[in-house]
Amino acid sequence: MPHIRGTTAAIAAAVLLPVGTARAEECKIAKYGTLPVEMVGMRPTTQVKINGEDKRFILDTGAFFSTMSRATADALSLKTSAAPAGFYMVGIGGRVSVDIARVKDFGILGTTLHNIEFLVGGSDTGTGLIGANLLNFADAEVDLAHGQFSLMKTTDCRKYGLAYWAKDGNYNIADLVPTGNRYNYHIIVNVIVNGQRVKALLDTGAPSTLISRRAAERAGIDLNASDVKASYATSGFGTKSYRSWTAQIASYSIGSETIQRARMQIMDGDISAGNPDGPEMLLGVDFFLAHHLFIANSQQKLYFTYNGGRVFSLSDAPRVAAQPRADTANAASAPKTAAEFALRGRAFLSRGELAKGIEDLDAAIRLDPSNADYYTARAEGRLQGDKPALATADLDSALKLAPRNLDALLMRAELSLANNDRAAAERDAAAAEPIAAAGSHQARTIANLFVDLDQPDRALALLDGWIRLHSDDSKLGRVLNERCWARGLANQMIEGALDDCRKAIRRDGPRAAYLDSLGLIQLRRGRYAEAVEAYAKAAAAETSTDAWTRYGLGLARRHNGDTAGGDADIAAAKAINPEIAARFVKFGL
Repeated sequence: MPHIRGTTAAIAAAVLLPVGTARAEECKIAKYGTLPVEMVGMRPTTQVKINGEDKRFILDTGAFFSTMSRATADALSLKTSAAPAGFYMVGIGGRVSVDIARVKDFGILGTTLHNIEFLVGGSDTGTGLIGANLLNFADAEVDLAHGQFSLMKTTDCRKYGLAYWAKDGNYNIADLVPTGNRYNYHIIVNVIVNGQRVKALLDTGAPSTLISRRAAERAGIDLNASDVKASYATSGFGTKSYRSWTAQIASYSIGSETIQRARMQIMDGDISAGNPDGPEMLLGVDFFLAHHLFIANSQQKLYFTYNGGRVFSLSDAPRVAAQPRADTANAASAPKTAAEFALRGRAFLSRGELAKGIEDLDAAIRLDPSNADYYTARAEGRLQGDKPALATADLDSALKLAPRNLDALLMRAELSLANNDRAAAERDAAAAEPIAAAGSHQARTIANLFVDLDQPDRALALLDGWIRLHSDDSKLGRVLNERCWARGLANQMIEGALDDCRKAIRRDGPRAAYLDSLGLIQLRRGRYAEAVEAYAKAAAAETSTDAWTRYGLGLARRHNGDTAGGDADIAAAKAINPEIAARFVKFGL
């Protein structure tokens, strides 16, 4: 689009900075600017300004265009217009229609750009994504382990290797695969998996590296093998989600780097959304965290060095005999400021290196004890390390400094609930409610807190707002079920709740949680035979016995005339949870 091509020139003119030379005076490398990257879980994020308001967006080299959620556009009061006829977004999860929002003032890299277009719609990954149209138009140096994503300009460098930080000259190199489309800024490389060539997309928006089932089976991976394990559902921009597995890869190579016996995620779906020439693999943010990269679009080359540790989030660090050579020069580039320590500390936490992450965040707090975000980040690390008391202390410190810190409020509320301090959890949930944007993920979290606090009526408006703005989201089925459940507990809008449950089941199939909610609704409606059917299917599908499901089944059977069967189910439920009868009574059941 013309607006975006004009944007890249504006960045170059505003923030071009010299950073040195690669060879004598011949090859010159300059920096457009560096985005500080804060890892939030497995999401690389950076701070931007939208019409003067600070927002944290995900850096997503795999998204062909910058996007934002409908909740974000609504919260920012951005006007949206329909995309041109026939225009849609395609990705993991299928095809979705989108709108277009134009941001008058977009602040990034220390400058302000004007009239920048974002696509609006699809599955909500947070506030928004900075896509390949802004991240991949030039060369880029990516060092997520140290919290940096730099846009680069090279002059007269076609003959030279650009891994300038590798002082000993030891670095890896791979060819980039041309996309054949000058408007396609995706970064593609060929990867060799068990001897088979697989086309891979470098995708910082993917939390972990994954390969399609078709490519995995072509590489000789048997999904029925005993060491293959079912994994979590995988979803992307579109409306669908897919089952996945983790399996061991005998050998994986990209360019001159080879790793043996790594575990990787396999997705039961099409990564390239029907494009036979598209990628079959995503090299996710786990790969980026394990490497320091220079993406030389000017040369159609990828230069990279290995940081050490695990390469893929599902694997341990490679064994000495199987691991690539670590870049000790890069590892020695220690942070000096509080912000640098915090960025590296978050990266360590994302890589599962908790002790190093906490150590860096300790240093950041010593240098700047007034920054609430540092305490919140350290609380996340301490929770990962199963130290809830220390995490609570950090959250208390964060909220003394910034009482409206939404992430800290929600984290502390969930911790209080886990510790059965329901009054404290309710205080934090109530404080968070007016801060969270309508329809946001945080609003949904607050809704579920209210349900867990036995106040389902307070959750309904929050869930209504999320559903209104997420009609094409892959998580819609789950949230429809959450509203069905909340309506059932609150005994409100029961026919609407029935519709929610049925829609969720049509979208995602008869999941145990959905059937359990349906059983509750049918019990409320006095349709006892239907309640027995739903509860019985839920009980059969549960991987572990659930007291609520078993007690609901017992009540339904009693009402349906099967007193003996109902009594047996109720007795079984009480054996699991002696308080279950009181919970049913509390909700008027």
